[in-house]
Amino acid sequence: MKLRSQLILAFLVLAVLPLAGIVGYTYVSSARAFRAAVEAESLEVTRQISVGLLRTRDDVQGYMRRLGTMLPFDDPQYADPEALVEFLWSTMGDGADFVDGLELVPAGTPERGSSAEEGQNPDGPGPRGLRGIEGRRVFWSRRGGPERLPTGGRPGERPMVGRGEVEDDEADLEWARRARDWAARVFGGPVSTPVHRDGDVVAHLEAAIRPENLMRDVLRRIPRSGGAVPFALDAEGEIFTSEPEELELLGEVHCAGDEPLLEALAAGHEDLCQGMSEWVVATQAAAGGELIYGIVRPIGPSLAEMRNASLRNLGVGVGILSLSLLAVAPLSNRLTRRLSHLTRQVDRLARGDAAARARLGGRDEVGKLGEAFNRMARDQEKSRRQLLEQERSRRQQEVDRRLLEAENERQTSELEEARTFQLSLLPAGIPEHPDLEIAVFLRTASEVGGDYYDFSRLRPDGLLTIAVGDATGHGARAGTMVTVVKSLLSSADMGHFRSVSGTASPAPAAPGAPALLDLADFLSHATATIRSMNLGRRAMALVLARYRDGALDLASAGMPPVLVSRSPAGEVEEIMTSGVPLGTLANASYENRRVRLEPGDAALLMSDGLPEMLGKDGEPIGYAAVAERWREVGQRPAGEAIAEFERWVEELSPQGVPADDVTFVVIRRRPSG
Repeated sequence: MKLRSQLILAFLVLAVLPLAGIVGYTYVSSARAFRAAVEAESLEVTRQISVGLLRTRDDVQGYMRRLGTMLPFDDPQYADPEALVEFLWSTMGDGADFVDGLELVPAGTPERGSSAEEGQNPDGPGPRGLRGIEGRRVFWSRRGGPERLPTGGRPGERPMVGRGEVEDDEADLEWARRARDWAARVFGGPVSTPVHRDGDVVAHLEAAIRPENLMRDVLRRIPRSGGAVPFALDAEGEIFTSEPEELELLGEVHCAGDEPLLEALAAGHEDLCQGMSEWVVATQAAAGGELIYGIVRPIGPSLAEMRNASLRNLGVGVGILSLSLLAVAPLSNRLTRRLSHLTRQVDRLARGDAAARARLGGRDEVGKLGEAFNRMARDQEKSRRQLLEQERSRRQQEVDRRLLEAENERQTSELEEARTFQLSLLPAGIPEHPDLEIAVFLRTASEVGGDYYDFSRLRPDGLLTIAVGDATGHGARAGTMVTVVKSLLSSADMGHFRSVSGTASPAPAAPGAPALLDLADFLSHATATIRSMNLGRRAMALVLARYRDGALDLASAGMPPVLVSRSPAGEVEEIMTSGVPLGTLANASYENRRVRLEPGDAALLMSDGLPEMLGKDGEPIGYAAVAERWREVGQRPAGEAIAEFERWVEELSPQGVPADDVTFVVIRRRPSG
């Protein structure tokens, strides 16, 4: 789907559908609110009907009270019954419209139908003074004159008075009874008033209410709107409306299940008439259920008008949105053309055309998008050149790496050869001396260094010479110096050299033993020999220690001092001898030192590898730290002391390989006993 079609579809989805939803929701909400308002108004109308009926009853009651005070006793003018009836109706005034008959009941007269009424004395107590009806129970109907009930008769019976037929009179009396009963049910009692004469109640005047007139008057006073029809329904199913045509309208209203409204109300099915789509029916029971007030209001036309208004609003909204769409169309076309151009340039760039550029113009978002694309294209071109350069560099680095690997392999091979050669120069084992404990430790560095130790052949008289050296440089250079010095030591051990200084001071040789070589003279001879070999700037530090019978002779050519641990307290004695490394000066001179090793004493000979190792602070640990550690372990057996120093070296070299060769030799005179 093209972008233009997507925009139109998005417009419809995001504009028209929400608008339709809003209009629909507005209609539903308005209709619900309208129905609720109509129902509330209708309920208020039913309440007004109840109030109006009670007000009308009070009015009729007031008319009756006034009539009861105005009866014409002893007035000959009203001796004629017709004149009396005319007086009664005229005195009732407006209340006469609601009354179809009046009944005068003398005081003390039982209710109709009671046993006391039978055998009543016609001349008994009564409202004396009304001509012709003293002591009589009289009913005046608007249909005729006064009707005197016979003494001892049944309700509805009357004597033959010469007017009408008995059946008609009985029908009148039945009708009057029903009217009184209706008033009693609706109003909770008869509409009556006492008749007073000379301060005494001589009778009661009761009214036969005319229901249709009374209810019509009440309903006519009810305010109505929107075609509302108020009505009343009594317990006998009689419907009262203000106009006959309204009764016909009620007959057209049907509740749920197509049951007519009037039948549903008469059957007590008011719930079926709630929630109708075209009508609102509100009812209220009164007089203990004897009457149901109600109002029916048509809401179909109002709802239809609301629907039509909602549809009109929707149409207007869609029209406005359509006009907006037409106005936006040129902008949409321009936008899609620019985006299509940008898409083509992106395709060119994707195919590897580094010259692809978007020419969109404008400072809007699409224009900024084009500028961003152009920057990206330039950056991509730059990145491509950088990648080519990096590829060339990578290939060159690969060549260099392979050359370096080859060189490393060569150097590694040479290093292994040098290491093998260095180890081959070391003695195969440690001499077993009857008077000494000897232990040795040597840890080579990452590159083959020049540390070296050696022992002379143990002579029968117990004489043993120990050498510890450190050649400068690494690899073959250091190996050359070690080889030269080892050769010189081997020659000296075999007696090829004699003393040249005459200052030898060793202990006298045993009878028949070869003469001992002075250690200092040997160092002088060795440095002169090395200088004469033109080995360049090669040198080697060397310390010699010769033991026999508790005497330890020492001579040093640039080596660290020898540390002697005295038994039993372990005090450390530092033995310093002067002298430069072999091969540095042609005429260098050296000195001999002799120390006495008592049983339990031990001497430590070492190279400078251990003192120059770095501690935790990054500084060399120094000779003082070595001396302190020797003081702690010097009185232990030689093997244990060497093991302690070995653990110390491992702590100081976390990588496992020290930066320089580390060598130390412990010789300890065995304790006596």
